[in-house]
Amino acid sequence: MPLKSPHTPTPPKKRTVRTAPLRRPARRAVAVAVLAGAALLTVDAVARQVAEERFADRIAARQGGPAAPEVTIKGYPFLLDAARGTHPEVRVKADARTSDGLPVKAAVDLHEVSERAGGYAAASVDAAFTARFDSLGSRGGRDVRLSDAGNGRVRIEAGVVGMPLVITAELRLDAGAVTLHADSAALAGRPIDPAAPAIDRALSERRRQLPPLPMGLEATAVSVGSDGVTVHARAHRVDLT
Repeated sequence: MPLKSPHTPTPPKKRTVRTAPLRRPARRAVAVAVLAGAALLTVDAVARQVAEERFADRIAARQGGPAAPEVTIKGYPFLLDAARGTHPEVRVKADARTSDGLPVKAAVDLHEVSERAGGYAAASVDAAFTARFDSLGSRGGRDVRLSDAGNGRVRIEAGVVGMPLVITAELRLDAGAVTLHADSAALAGRPIDPAAPAIDRALSERRRQLPPLPMGLEATAVSVGSDGVTVHARAHRVDLT
């Protein structure tokens, strides 16, 4: 008697679940939302640019410089900050000159800037004024070459009776003046005492009294970098009108 093969049940067919297509009104709503968001971003960017240009023109008119500085207003969205009347930070970069004609690069950060009738005010200001080595070395009518010696020091190269003199010195801020303090010296490649009176006199001649800084800024430190010597300054509650 032939054996019957066991009955194998047929597996149920898989059902494909299809999501209903997004209705036309819903698609329109999404498209409108995307377009509205893009429009707001564009308006915000344009308003920020206009405000930056106005701020730059105001600074140029106040300082009497030949060109308007580069202004960047931080914070997002700009229109919300503008409605509140306060911007968290405004950065200003400009080429400037000291009262005695020394060219410097100015970088100023204005914090918590609020607009007032006829002007602006900042809760605090941090600034950095950088003078290039070549402009500093050419002062005094002597052929002196300055460069970065690393570790906050400056390298000074000059000629003495036809022989090369090399001094490395630390820069310090002393009672509103930038002073040099030698920590090594060599004449014609031979080490000499950096505390020698002749070196001390030479460095004393390089002492530089800082001119009055704008916006009531007070110098807080001096540093040396690859681009030159930088004086750092700070002020509180500054009226920018």
